[in-house]
Amino acid sequence: MRILLVLCVPCMEPNSFVPRLPLKTDMMSRTLGSLARILLVVGVGVSPLLFIPGAPALLGASKVFFMLAVLLAASVALSLSILRSGSVTWRMSPLLLAWWGVCVAAILSAVLSPALQSSFFGDILEIHTVGFLAIMGLLMTMMVSLGRSKRSVVYLYGSLVGSAVLLAVLQIARLVFGSSFLSLGFMNNGAANVVGSFNDLGLFFAVVVLVVLVTVVQLVLPKWGMAVTFFLTLTALLILMLVNFFAVWLILALFSLMLLMYSLTKDRFGVNPDSVQVAHTRAGLFSTGLIALVFVVSAVFLIGGSAIGASLSRVTGVSYLEIRPSVGATLDIMRQVYSENAFTGAGPNRFADSWQQYKDGSIAETIFWNTPFNAGSGYVPTWFVTTGLFGGIAWILFLGLFFYSGFIMLLRGQTSDLFWYFTGTLSFVTAAFIWIMSVIYVPGPTILILGAASTGVMIAAYQALRPARIKTFNLLTTARTGFVLIICVMVVIISSIVVGYGAVRQFAAAYGFVTATNNLPQDNTQIAVVTDRLLKSYGLYPSDTYSREIALYQLFNLNNLLSLPEATPADQQEFQKAITAAIGAGTTAVQKKSGDAQNWRVLGDTYAVLAAVNIEGASARANEAYAQAEVRDPKNPYYVLQKAVMAFRAKDFAEARRLATLSLRVKSNYTDALFLLSQIDIATGDVKKAITSTQSLISLESTNPGRYYQLGVLETADGNRPAAIAAFTAAVTLDQNYANARYLRALQYLADGNKALALSELKIVRDLNPDNTSVSDLMSKIEKGEVTASTLNQPNPISEPATVTTENDAATADTAPDTDLLKPVNTTKAKEAATKAETEAETVNKAKATTTKTVN
Repeated sequence: MRILLVLCVPCMEPNSFVPRLPLKTDMMSRTLGSLARILLVVGVGVSPLLFIPGAPALLGASKVFFMLAVLLAASVALSLSILRSGSVTWRMSPLLLAWWGVCVAAILSAVLSPALQSSFFGDILEIHTVGFLAIMGLLMTMMVSLGRSKRSVVYLYGSLVGSAVLLAVLQIARLVFGSSFLSLGFMNNGAANVVGSFNDLGLFFAVVVLVVLVTVVQLVLPKWGMAVTFFLTLTALLILMLVNFFAVWLILALFSLMLLMYSLTKDRFGVNPDSVQVAHTRAGLFSTGLIALVFVVSAVFLIGGSAIGASLSRVTGVSYLEIRPSVGATLDIMRQVYSENAFTGAGPNRFADSWQQYKDGSIAETIFWNTPFNAGSGYVPTWFVTTGLFGGIAWILFLGLFFYSGFIMLLRGQTSDLFWYFTGTLSFVTAAFIWIMSVIYVPGPTILILGAASTGVMIAAYQALRPARIKTFNLLTTARTGFVLIICVMVVIISSIVVGYGAVRQFAAAYGFVTATNNLPQDNTQIAVVTDRLLKSYGLYPSDTYSREIALYQLFNLNNLLSLPEATPADQQEFQKAITAAIGAGTTAVQKKSGDAQNWRVLGDTYAVLAAVNIEGASARANEAYAQAEVRDPKNPYYVLQKAVMAFRAKDFAEARRLATLSLRVKSNYTDALFLLSQIDIATGDVKKAITSTQSLISLESTNPGRYYQLGVLETADGNRPAAIAAFTAAVTLDQNYANARYLRALQYLADGNKALALSELKIVRDLNPDNTSVSDLMSKIEKGEVTASTLNQPNPISEPATVTTENDAATADTAPDTDLLKPVNTTKAKEAATKAETEAETVNKAKATTTKTVN
């Protein structure tokens, strides 16, 4: 015991270990700090070019997870550098504090959200999650470290210019040689690119134009620099012409006009006019000419962009129209959300849930009736909806401080250091453009990451141009502070490993999900393979999306098994397994995220299939699930119609008619409901009466193609082939893309003995809906003579073509919406589309008058 006490005495003496603080930063500390800065420069510079071949759905996610990996590695390197040096030099930034205030407000809202995992991390760290806000905050914070190295800032902008040049060459090559050239495995059309959506590409090159304009005004470039900037400007303007984003043209016009006036008068500020040289230098002429070019092009497209943009689309074959909720619609959703929870909102990443619940009923009459809009009119307004007043006030404080800091830096900052003044101007202009666009639009991950990085560089430039007291904390002066430093560094390293491990699992799960669901399986063996891969994705990251997809594939399997003419014992056993798997996966999806109507829908669809084969209790459970979905998505007619379908199968025709009529009150042109009403009339023997009733409805709803379709189905059942063809023709005249009307008209042509005309019509249907293999199979059988009018069974409705596509968090369509609640982002193209629609409407009215007479 005495020996142990003697050994322990030295350990109990205070400050027995005092590390020696180096007089100057050693080589290892500098190397680690440089490594952190190199990682940041490479990460930001390469992110616009980063992609995963064959997985376009993960284009944005790949950039987010890549940036997260870069930030984690840079954090570890920087913390080890601080540990080695033993000191921390820090200057408090109110702007950074304001951004972390935005994150805190989002965290508070997420904690109170009913979908905790979705709000914090989503499925792929979507831009509306708390996780993405934290990534941008960490990027801003770490970019401030570039203020210690001018060389790193030069490399940062050099890498971005290099990325811009490569992107410019790639886009020009694809325009010249076609979209199949250098498609890289996922760019299957002229609008596809490696940055994000087509509008994101436009925003990126708008940033390029702004950077070029600031550069040519403040720097004297060599000849090769002039050549590069001229090439980038021309390419950027060409791409912006194709994108035709009105807000971008407006900002470029105003900014270039301001620079043009400055460029023409800057030599006269505070100078005697007699001493000013008459001849401009070559650099001055070049910069003035380039600025004038940008202004002229921007002004021309502001005035006549509609006609010019339409012509360019026809010549290049590039067409892109993105649709988003209008400002008014977003404010309506915000008002509804605030009536229930004004302070913390609906919860991050839950705008789509709020949209489904509170959207205006008139949207159900448009082609966007079932489109899941994940954001409102802009990125910042979306956060007002999802994080409430707390989040909205935090965003206002951040944006206010940002613009105040930028103006103070440029107007009152020291101008003796020309490098940092140029850097401050460049970073402020870039970040200001991106934050302004975030208010009126929803940029993708690439643009938002660039905005966060530019904000961090601006803070570094601000601190260099406005010197203030900088605090240096020496942490190796005592054993206690040294121990605290070591603990902090260990926390950073362990946290980075934990977060990195979780991110790898999340991204691997998303990649497995995307690759597994690329193509629809054709048999049970393929379904089993896909389901197994989906289960692995769910095991890596338990998301309701993966569980719901498993249920959908099992539902597909159930329908395949039910379509078999004779079921073997093995098929019956497989059917039981599919029932258990579908119900289990659907129930799990509901448990993971009960606020999503899609999860309740897939559970209801599963029970509806079981009700069709008379399994006891299935009908009641299906109705319960559909009722829950309807509560969360009350403006969607699907759920009421499915109840009507089950009532029809149970031969409760009165209830089926009542429910189908209710669904039509939500969406008057709902093809499936109109078809079901026709089947009810046929089943009850009221075809003649139904024809008369439908003709009366047509006189009241003369512009509703669905009513003509309904009349055509009834005339077909009544055996009046000419009248049926005339009715379907009227429907197609009103809606050229009405696949069901074309499909049934083709069958009437076939019954009329006109095989060539039937095949021609079916070809159009196949082109409208290329994913529907049944149409191709029918065409093949008709060509071989295996199907005739006498052998063709009563057809069911086919799936209508997807006129709205949602990819990379953007909803795109071929035509502009006919409601003020939804607005096209590409405003000038929308005007062109609207004009085209008006022209077609005149033709339709003439054709409709003639066709209606034939029907009657």
